[in-house]
Amino acid sequence: MRGLLAVAEGAGMSELLAGLLRGPAAELYQRLLSTGPLRIAEHPELADSPEVEELVDAGFARRRFVGEPVIVPVEPSRAVDQALISMQRKLLDQHRTIVRVREQMDVLQRSYVANADEHDTAIRVYTDPAEIGALSVELCLSAEREFSNLETEHYRNPPDGRSAKVPPAEVLERGVRFRNIYARPVLDMPFAGEMIRRCAEGGWQLRVLPSLPMKMVLVDDRAALLPVDRTGMEGAVLVRAPVIVSALRMYFELLWGRALPLNDTGVESKFSAHQRGVLRLMISGMTDAAIARHLDVSERTVRRHISAALEFVGVDNRITATAIIVRDGWLDYH
Repeated sequence: MRGLLAVAEGAGMSELLAGLLRGPAAELYQRLLSTGPLRIAEHPELADSPEVEELVDAGFARRRFVGEPVIVPVEPSRAVDQALISMQRKLLDQHRTIVRVREQMDVLQRSYVANADEHDTAIRVYTDPAEIGALSVELCLSAEREFSNLETEHYRNPPDGRSAKVPPAEVLERGVRFRNIYARPVLDMPFAGEMIRRCAEGGWQLRVLPSLPMKMVLVDDRAALLPVDRTGMEGAVLVRAPVIVSALRMYFELLWGRALPLNDTGVESKFSAHQRGVLRLMISGMTDAAIARHLDVSERTVRRHISAALEFVGVDNRITATAIIVRDGWLDYH
C-alpha cells in the first residue's frame, strides 16, 4: 500500500484511477488509504457525500455500522479488480446492444425497402450532390441480391486509391453480389490500378469495355440511379418503375456478357499468344483443320484454345465470339 501511496502522491490519485473514479472520489479514496477509516461522527460532511456514494457503489469503500458509522477503504488490488470486471461487463453489454441494434436496423431497412414503392414516385429527380451521394449509399445498404454499376471516365475530381467503393461488410454477409463494368479510359487514369485492386479485394467482380455511354447504378430488380450529366453529380434520376428497371437490367447483362474480366492488378486479362494466333485465323474463316496445319499443332489443341477463349469472352458459340472480338477490337489491345 505504501508503494501505491507513493505513486499516488507523485501522479495524483485522480490520474491513477482515471476512468474508474471521478477526481473528487479518487482524492477521497487516497485520503482513506492515507489516514485509515473515517468516522462519520468526526466528519459529518461524509454522511450524504456523493463521493462516498461513488466509492461504495464502485467497490472502493464500504460502510461499517458496528458501534458507530465508519467509512472503510477496500484493498486497492481487490477494488481495482472488481472495477475492471464491472467495466468488462458494461463493454460486453454495449457490444450486445450494438449487435441487437444492427439486427433491428436490417429488419427496419428491409421493411422500408419492401414498402418503398408505396412511398416514392416511379421517377424522381435529385439535384443536390450531397443528397445524390447519400442516396447511393442508401441503395447499396438496401441491396438484397445484386448491386450493379457502370463506371465511366467522367469524374468531377480525378479518382485516387481512396476512390474505391468497398462494399459494406453487412451487405456482403447477406450474399449480395457486387458487379462493376469500367469504361477502358478509366484504367488509364492516375491511381486506377490501386483503386481497382481495392475494389477487387473488397468483393467486387470487375470487367471492362472499350467505352460506356453513361454511369448507372442498379439495385436488384427494383431501382436504378441514372445521371443527368456526365459525372452524375449535377443531377440524377432515381427510377423505380419496374418496366424501366427490368429493361436496364437486361442492358447491363448484355454489357456484362461483352465485357472482359480484370485481373488482380487492374490490367485487362489477356488472351495468350497461342489463343491470339488461333483466334485471328478463326476470325478469318479458317476451319479447325486449316488452323492446325497453319500453326503446326493438332486440331485438339486448336479446339482447346478456342474453347478457352469462348469461356473467357463469356459466350458459348464461335459466331457470337467472333462478332464481339471484331466489334470491340479486343485482339488489337494485346
